[in-house]
Amino acid sequence: MKLQYRVSSALAALVAVFVVAQGTLAYLSLEEQEDRIADELVLAEAHQLAGYAERGDLDGPRAVDILDRGADLSAWLVRGDGSTVPKGLPVRLATLSDGPHRVVEAGRHLHIVATQTAAGRLIVAYDAQRNEDQVHQYGLYLIGLGALCIAVALALARRLARIVLAPMERLTLRLSEWVPDSTENAPRSASDEEARLVSAFERVQQRFEHAIAREREFGANLGHELRTPLAVLRSDLEMLGDSATLGEAERTRLQRMTSTVDALAGAIESARALSGRAREHAAPVALARCVDDAWLTVQAAAARVALTLENRVSPGVSVVADRHALLTIVRNLLQNAAEHAAPARCVVAGDARSLTIEDDGPGIAESDLPHVFERAWRGPRVDRGESAATDAAAGASDHGASRPAQADRGLGLAIARQLAELNGWTLEVEARVGQGVRFTLSFGEPA
Repeated sequence: MKLQYRVSSALAALVAVFVVAQGTLAYLSLEEQEDRIADELVLAEAHQLAGYAERGDLDGPRAVDILDRGADLSAWLVRGDGSTVPKGLPVRLATLSDGPHRVVEAGRHLHIVATQTAAGRLIVAYDAQRNEDQVHQYGLYLIGLGALCIAVALALARRLARIVLAPMERLTLRLSEWVPDSTENAPRSASDEEARLVSAFERVQQRFEHAIAREREFGANLGHELRTPLAVLRSDLEMLGDSATLGEAERTRLQRMTSTVDALAGAIESARALSGRAREHAAPVALARCVDDAWLTVQAAAARVALTLENRVSPGVSVVADRHALLTIVRNLLQNAAEHAAPARCVVAGDARSLTIEDDGPGIAESDLPHVFERAWRGPRVDRGESAATDAAAGASDHGASRPAQADRGLGLAIARQLAELNGWTLEVEARVGQGVRFTLSFGEPA
């Protein structure tokens, strides 16, 4: 059954329940009101005739005329000697006890009151059959009107369902055009809208999953193909740097090339760690060793800007984590200290719960802290006098060659924060102007 029909049927069913309930209440209310009016009419007539009896009007020959109340209303007076005025009192009515009664006979719906008066026992009966027929006719009108309302509601519900489900139809059509279903056997008009939409989303999900899998495979293959030549290039650069015939300028250029190769290798590892599959490679990692390995990749650049490292992490501390992700975070934080805090001393401490990397550099203004982890944001301390002087010294020592631009361009801390979030960690920063910067990487509760 199509979703459109289910929605329209549900709306029409709600309207039908409401109409039936209202019609039933209206009919029952009218029927009860009709019975109450008939009872009140009979009681009023009985009181009036009782008044006549009190005055003695029912003792003489006028009793027959007074007791004649019309076609639907009848009254009888049973005197003390057993005679009945007028004659013809039905035996069933004569045996009724005093008080109100309702008697339903073939073709008659009687409302009866029996009471004692000064002239004798008075019985008043009102035939409400015509009123009952009118109530039944009103009920038929209600049935017809209710059926009309339900039919109109069904038509409006179908139109409303088409309007409401039109965006779903358009979305399903667009998705089907984008990712057609070659296995679809049923014609489009006979299929369910919900099932077709779910099927279209499943096909889109499968396409995305295949695309992501191909992208990951491509990234893994590319990283594998790049690591080997980069390792060979770095080895050649180190061997070339050991040559005694090189001048100071050539050695500076070789160091810069080595740093660039290390930055490329770090970028490849960062891309692998950012692929979203870091938790799949979680294993116990020696924290102190990880800090030392990260320092090796930035040590050459740190030495040029007079940044020193003090690793206070105990050799026995380990955390369960993806080593490449943790290494990338620590390397980026150390690289940030080399770029923005040097000359300074960097102290690394931590345990199985957290790792802190703190420098005693110029610090960061309180107003700049919210922007530290933003992409491409580089704080004012990048342009401080020390950096300018260092750049000038480096340029002079390099025989006029310009110092290379920072590799991350403001991406290092952003990548570090993103990697921390992917692994379920938190990376926070504390800073005071002139008193350095402290980064805290929290691992949460140890496993």
